[in-house]
Amino acid sequence: MELTGDQFLKIRRIYRLSQKDVADLTGVSEAFICMVENGKRKLTPKVSTRLADKLDLNPAKVISLLEFYAQTEVIK
Repeated sequence: MELTGDQFLKIRRIYRLSQKDVADLTGVSEAFICMVENGKRKLTPKVSTRLADKLDLNPAKVISLLEFYAQTEVIK
């Protein structure tokens, strides 16, 4: 499953995870997470898979989460 940096950021906010939390879950640095969210790097397939496994994500769930984000004021 491929996510854009913006989608990644929205999902992180929905789950109320910090960049450090996601870095720890996926085994990458906080700096990498920041670069992904700012569009300077892309999520690698390996990191995407780890994130999907840890958060139990699938394409349908991602769509639902992004729709929820669009309709809700998620606290940043």
